[in-house]
Parts: sequence; C-alpha cells; structure tokens
Amino acid sequence: MTLQDLKGQIENQALPDLYIVTGEEPALLQKAKRLFTSIIPEEDQEMNFASYDFSTVGLDDAMADITAPPFFGDHRVVLLTNPTFLTANGKLTDSQEKALTSVIEQPVPGNLLVLFAGDLKLDKRKKITKRVLAEAENLDLPRLNERQVGQALHQLLEQRGFTIEPAAERELLLRTQASYSMMLQELPKLLAYASEGKKITSQAVDDLVIKESTAQAFDLADLVLKRKQEEAIRTYHDLVKNGEVPLRLNALLLGQFRLLLQVASLQGSDAEAGKALGIHPFRVKLARQSLRTYPLGKIREGFLKILDMEIQMKSKRVDPLFLFETFMVNF
Repeated sequence: MTLQDLKGQIENQALPDLYIVTGEEPALLQKAKRLFTSIIPEEDQEMNFASYDFSTVGLDDAMADITAPPFFGDHRVVLLTNPTFLTANGKLTDSQEKALTSVIEQPVPGNLLVLFAGDLKLDKRKKITKRVLAEAENLDLPRLNERQVGQALHQLLEQRGFTIEPAAERELLLRTQASYSMMLQELPKLLAYASEGKKITSQAVDDLVIKESTAQAFDLADLVLKRKQEEAIRTYHDLVKNGEVPLRLNALLLGQFRLLLQVASLQGSDAEAGKALGIHPFRVKLARQSLRTYPLGKIREGFLKILDMEIQMKSKRVDPLFLFETFMVNF
C-alpha cells in the first residue's frame, strides 16, 4: 500500500489492527509517522498514542499499551520503531513472542500496532516475521528514483507558484544525489532566495546548496579522468583549504574509482545495480555515463595509483598536496 492508501483508510475509518512500515526514504517515513499520529486527536494523544524504540526499551512497555483498551476514545495507536526482532540478529524471549502472537491473533478492538521497520533487513525465515508479514498491512516507502524526485519537485514548486530553470534542476539533483529527502531539506532556502521572482536559478543552487562529499568526489574524479591537471589540482587545493582532510578526500576519490569498476561489472537497471551496491540509483546512472566516456583500463590504473597514494599518506610524512600533484602529472 501507499501513503495515499493510508490516507484513504484514515479518512474512511477503515483501519487494520496491524501495520508494518518498510522503506528507505526518510522524508516519506516521517510523513507516515505524522499520518499515524493524526489518527488520534491531539487532545487525546497523551492517553491513546505511544511510540517506543525497541532497540532502546524493548517490547514490554509497548505490549502493555497495545493490550489496554482505548481510553475514552475510538482508537489507541502504538508505534514500535526499530523492530530488530524481525531480523536475523534480533530476538524476543519466548514469553514476549507468545504475547505478540496473541496480540496479532486477538487484537484489542480499536487498537493499532504499527511496526516501523524502515530499511531493516527482515529475516523472512523466522516464525514471528512470517506471522507479522502474513497478518500486517504493509506500507512500503521505497527510495524515489530520479524521475520521481523531479516530478515531486515540480509538483511542490507548482503548488507554491514557483518555477525552476532546467540547468538549476539538474544541478540540484546532482548536489543532492537525486535524494527526495535531501532535496526537501534544501528547498526552503531556495524558495526564500527566489521569493521575489518566483524562479529558482542555477546561481541560487550554486550559492545555497552545498555539494555532498560524494558529488565533490565525482567532480574531482571526472577532472582526473579527463586529465585536466590544473583544474584537478586547483579543486583539490580548494577542498583542502575549505577543511577537507586529505586522507578522507583521497578515500572519497578512491571510492569513486572503485564504484566505477563495480558498476562496470553489473548488469540490469540503475535501480537494480544501486540495490546490489547499497547506493542511490542516481550514483549508478552517473557512473555509467562516465564509463561510456573513459576506458576501463584507465580507470583501473587510476584506482591503483590512488590506492598507492593512500598507502604513502598513511606510512610516510609526505605532503598530501605534493602526492596529489605528482599523481596528476604521472597519470
């Protein structure tokens, strides 16, 4: 089910007793929490709404709430985040598992138990996990792809009477790695900046949206592969001057070259490759664009040289800037 389905269930008062919420998009997971909270009127939330973190407090307090009837209301909602007992490494005591199974089989009328699993890797072989997945309504909120993030951006801007330049949109997606959650964090200051003309420009994105370290590493790797020595060295100097630690910067650069090699070995869609590597599909898309431009042998050579540079940084007292300049001259 989707967030829209959940809204419909709330509006029609057609609420199941058990939900499990999965997904990797933080902004959507937070929106889901707000929707579940809205089921209980604000004045009744102290008595009929509770949220527990299983990794911190365990299960017993949540069970005490979910087995008690609503207090002068139609519903009681109990949120349980980080239900690691559904994973391979987590577990319940025999009595806890028996109590939870009993709640699933015979829920208290009006009570809703919401398990917020998020991006936990559920162990579908476990008896309790099988039971939950069989009985619960699954609200799945996967990470949005690049096209969906773009559509969401345009919808948000249209609602507020704003537009965005195509180049500004491309740069915003690049700087936020096409992450819907990160884009939402950056949008308020862009809207404030463009409040007069109601148009977000490339200059606004450049001035206000800080490039993530992965985007900076991508830019630097691109300059290295293009053999633009002066620009690469200047960029490296600027990053160090702005507080980037050379060893970490080298690790980011090494990671970018490693990513190119990993993506080169994978088939399937950007989403499939991203899932296999545990990264956003947008990074896979950028890597594949680079692979169409640069010889794989050159990427391997760069990876080995950067790896050697890291070893020298850790084992010798050599100026990192000198090492990078030497690397660029010899690459």
